[in-house]
Order: sequence, then structure tokens, then C-alpha cells
Amino acid sequence: MQENLIQIDFSQIESLDPCIQGGYKIIYNEEISFMIKFPDQEDQSIAENIRVRIMILGNGKDLQQLTLELSSENDLFFYYFHTVDKDNFQVVKTNQKLNTDFFGYPEVCVKTFRRCQLEQQHFLPILYIQQNARAQVNIVQTLEYKELTLITFEMIAGDEEIIKQHVYYKHGAVKSKFQILNAKIKDIHELVKVKNPQLLLHLQKYLPN
Repeated sequence: MQENLIQIDFSQIESLDPCIQGGYKIIYNEEISFMIKFPDQEDQSIAENIRVRIMILGNGKDLQQLTLELSSENDLFFYYFHTVDKDNFQVVKTNQKLNTDFFGYPEVCVKTFRRCQLEQQHFLPILYIQQNARAQVNIVQTLEYKELTLITFEMIAGDEEIIKQHVYYKHGAVKSKFQILNAKIKDIHELVKVKNPQLLLHLQKYLPN
């Protein structure tokens, strides 16, 4: 019983995420420190944690599409994405001088951002906010004598409908998770009350009402 009280399953809430509807699978989901630069302010930048999610439709040789998503816990209206399918991958491959095919592109993306996450001193993602709802992510490697841009991701800002769905889901998910956590706290409270009333009295001295 105690184990069930500790475990919290949010999978049902997360399955309602509009970004994974239609069979998409999340293969990477982490917060990474980005350097953000704005138009006409090249000499100024801010550091901020950005959530990076990589989602695929299909898998292996059945891969149909990949979407790279950037969002922020501090700003629900911040939302950019980069989508590649079989048809437009050749343009990406040529522009970025990639030595992989479309089916290997998800692994390239995951490895790239994982290195940014784990080797922050050597790999830095820089987000350039541009005009006309566009942005660009440059992955920069710091070498001994220079900085080298390894890969660039062209991003598009979510339109009004996408942002609306994103905000609606985030708001609802936080509210639902809070309700689940609140119910879990009440269950734990009742268990402690039965098993060890003295411990409950001690806890109540330090916990807010």
C-alpha cells in the first residue's frame, strides 16, 4: 500500500498532449540552457532554460516525420517548432552538409541536444529570434581556439491556434496534476494518522495548513 501511495502516474494526463496526437512518439524531452539573442540586439543575449522535445511519427524505415519543439515553463506563449519529413529532408541535408539519411536524422537530433545537456562547457545552443515568426537554433561547439557551428535548425513560431492548444493543455495538465498530488497528500495524511499519530502531530508543526 505504501508503494502505491508514493507512485504517481501522470500518463493519462500526458496522453492528452495535442503534440503527440495522431501517433507521434516523444524520443527526447529535457530542459536545456539556451543563449537567446534578439533582432537588432546582437551584442545582448539572455540565458534561459528551454524545454526541448523531439517527436517522431513512425519508426525506423517507417519514419514519416520528425518534429523538434521548443517551449518555456516561464512563458506559455513561447513555442517554436522544426518539422522535417521525407520530402523536405534533402534540402536540410544539403544545407547542413549532413552525412545521414532521413531515417538517421532523429538520432542526429537527439545526440546533438544530449551533448548540449551533458557537455554544457563545450556545446551551446543559441536561439536567434528573427522577424516574421521565425527563429534559428545554432548548435555551437567551443574548441580551443575557435567556435564552430555544428548544425542549424530553422524554427517556426506556433500560430494562434497552435499556441491556443498548447496553453490550454499546459493549464489543464498543471491543474489536473495538482488535484492528483493533493489527493495523494490526503491519502498519505490518513495513513500516517492511523499508523503513527505522534509523527503526524510532529509533521503538522512544520507543514503549512
